[in-house]
Amino acid sequence: MILITGASGHLGGATIDFLLKKNPEVKIKALVRSEEKGKGLKNKGVEVAIGNYLDYNSLEKAMTDVELLLLVSSSTMGDRHGQHLNVIKAAKQAGVKHIVYTSVLKADPNSKLSLAVDHVKTEKDIKISGIDYTILRNTYYADFLPMIISNAPESGTIYYSAGNTKVNFAARIDMAEANAVVLSDLTNHKNKIYEITSGNSYSFSDIAEMISKITNGEIKYVDIPSDTLKENIIKAGMPEEVADMMSGIADSMRAGDFDFTDPALENLIGRKPADLKEFLTGVYSK
Repeated sequence: MILITGASGHLGGATIDFLLKKNPEVKIKALVRSEEKGKGLKNKGVEVAIGNYLDYNSLEKAMTDVELLLLVSSSTMGDRHGQHLNVIKAAKQAGVKHIVYTSVLKADPNSKLSLAVDHVKTEKDIKISGIDYTILRNTYYADFLPMIISNAPESGTIYYSAGNTKVNFAARIDMAEANAVVLSDLTNHKNKIYEITSGNSYSFSDIAEMISKITNGEIKYVDIPSDTLKENIIKAGMPEEVADMMSGIADSMRAGDFDFTDPALENLIGRKPADLKEFLTGVYSK
């Protein structure tokens, strides 16, 4: 039995779809927060467990009969490391044999990205647990880029704080397929760590030029201070902790934390992952 956490989210849900495509008979259990969120998964023949990372008892119940776990890193603000540790402890107690964990690119404890520290700690906890593991260190989702770009196709300007440093973006759907590949054949991935990236990195000036060509418009990138970015996010109605996280992401991009490419994703899925140009064309040529 494979337990997929975060199963109602985009990454977890797409991973389940790829697993079912590879083997319609595979036994999958999905951890979701409510019956409502699990309805669509039940219709696909997936067993549903109700719970969350903060409720240890729910995790214990969810781990029943589970041999293989996909731990999708928490999207809930707060003690993310503590949430992950709850899952690992429950997995250990239940006798789970292998954990696949979605970490962050390079997982550097000195990263400008505060979330990276949670990932570093979680990776360490998994190794200490003695459970076999595969760690997929994902680069930044291309899927989030339209939110950063916002209304740039209309306004003609991308305001962001990444400097002129190049950033690697990969499509979430490709990452989900890589998850399914690993979960379907653990023999080649035992105790391995993969840096999951697309084949190219681009600066935000490059991105502005791409979208200009796709939309037949003229878009420029304006680098703004990180503090200004944070203020703008708060003015847009976001909580301060979210603004801190988002400005931290920009700081990590500026520092070069995401200027990195690795062939692991291509090797796992057996083809070249979607390039950012291809992804943006799909978004902005509609």
